[in-house]
Amino acid sequence: MSPEQYLKEGDRQKQTGNFDGAVASYEKALSRQPEDVIVLDKIAEIYYIQGKLAEAIALCHQAVRNQPYFARAYKTLGNALQAQNKLQEATRAYSVAVQIDPNFVEAQVNLGSMFYKQGLIDDAMVMYRKAIALKPDLAPAYWNLSKLLEQQGRLEEAYAFEQKAHELQPELKNMASKTPQDSPFPKWDAE
Repeated sequence: MSPEQYLKEGDRQKQTGNFDGAVASYEKALSRQPEDVIVLDKIAEIYYIQGKLAEAIALCHQAVRNQPYFARAYKTLGNALQAQNKLQEATRAYSVAVQIDPNFVEAQVNLGSMFYKQGLIDDAMVMYRKAIALKPDLAPAYWNLSKLLEQQGRLEEAYAFEQKAHELQPELKNMASKTPQDSPFPKWDAE
């Protein structure tokens, strides 16, 4: 099989929840193209999901050494660092991802959450609003922004954003008492 076929097979395995099978397929693709940053990032994402954070971080570093302007690797790195509660390092990783690709919505939402966790509320709101401007059907950003506005006592505005989040993702009705820190979207991955 070609590296592209192994990559597709790895994606299929990942979608079915067979992470070990996905990693095996990705590693076969990587054996044929050892510098492939997309494959390195895909393996890192699985390691992150599995809680193998040190391995995920090492692969992200390898990917950015191979291609310093690969935004997805910085987003995955931020996810792994956030899972280790290294908020400043995660913030830097997400910031680099957004600098490389200003339209990278997932990184913007995750950066907003990092700002919130560090008490940088205005910065968090800016990131959520930017994400909404780029992807108007993004329930996580509306939800988190509504909770920030609610904390500031801007209840009418908060209610409007919360309603939009519910409209986009009705199961959020059960999350009415959550704050952005307790959000069902502490970080967001679109795949």
